[in-house]
Amino acid sequence: MAIGDLDVLIVEDNAGMRLLLRTLLNAFGVKSISQASDGSEALAMIPGGGYDLIITDWEMAPMKGGEFLRELRSLDNKPFCFIPVIVLTGHASRKLVQQAFDNGATHLLVKPVTAAGLHHRIDWVLADDRPYEVVGAGYRQAIPTPAAHGGGEAKTGALEPLRESWTLD
Repeated sequence: MAIGDLDVLIVEDNAGMRLLLRTLLNAFGVKSISQASDGSEALAMIPGGGYDLIITDWEMAPMKGGEFLRELRSLDNKPFCFIPVIVLTGHASRKLVQQAFDNGATHLLVKPVTAAGLHHRIDWVLADDRPYEVVGAGYRQAIPTPAAHGGGEAKTGALEPLRESWTLD
């Protein structure tokens, strides 16, 4: 799938950030962009949307990004639980990054958002062939770290050129 063919849902409580994301996505050629101001609004929109990608903020009110991801990735939310999700955050601590991936994030983008950073994450998502696995009460993809692959190199294949983005250290 090409970037321009994506149907994207932006989940962000800040109107200025929604405008920035919409502007960047339009510049990338994305023609179908929907918006929600928090996780609960997004969850209500998803069944009727046909979305290929969700870009969500981590710190929102009333439903935060972590709660939104847990609801989206729940075992009884098929087929929507498999929509790729890029999480936006202004606080990129190792703990937060781990929480985002544990809750089902496909990728993470630290604010301030740049065109190159967003495009890179979308390219990653389009090349991502990792299967989803059941972890607890929901789905997530394995986090490809060197330790998860025998202590050597991270997963090879379609994502090899982009794997540096996954370094959690």
